[in-house]
Amino acid sequence: MKTLLILFTLVISSLSFAQIASFDSTYIEGLKKDVGGTFKEIVKENLKLTEDEAKIFWPLFDEYMAARSPIFEGRVAITEEYMMNYYAMDDATAKDLINKSVQSNQDLLDLRKECLNKMFEQLPAPLVGKFFQIDNRVSALLDLVRMSSTPLVREKE
Repeated sequence: MKTLLILFTLVISSLSFAQIASFDSTYIEGLKKDVGGTFKEIVKENLKLTEDEAKIFWPLFDEYMAARSPIFEGRVAITEEYMMNYYAMDDATAKDLINKSVQSNQDLLDLRKECLNKMFEQLPAPLVGKFFQIDNRVSALLDLVRMSSTPLVREKE
């Protein structure tokens, strides 16, 4: 647990004002495409599907990924908006960005619930659970990279 706290402290404290001035969302976009492109491979490697399960699972997976994509696009847009307003952050902008971020989290949660319910209707629960774990881990990785390239709200001068 202490190692995790040290990692989080390093991620939070390693941000510099130079990163703010040079923020480039292409890095996040590239990472998202790399991870997104390999996500299916990660799932294939870790879920041992029978032929019948695969016929059910992969269309549901593709549907989920198509619905998930705009949510992750929105997260990048929120980060970009935050960075564009970093030096001139007012109360209204801060509240708007917080609300957008919370809504993004809720949208992803709602989508996962919907997807999992569809999977539970047709697939064994342990298989669905393993997919949920994989999805959470990959999503957490994307969030960590996005957040580690985003500085904390700056103090007023």
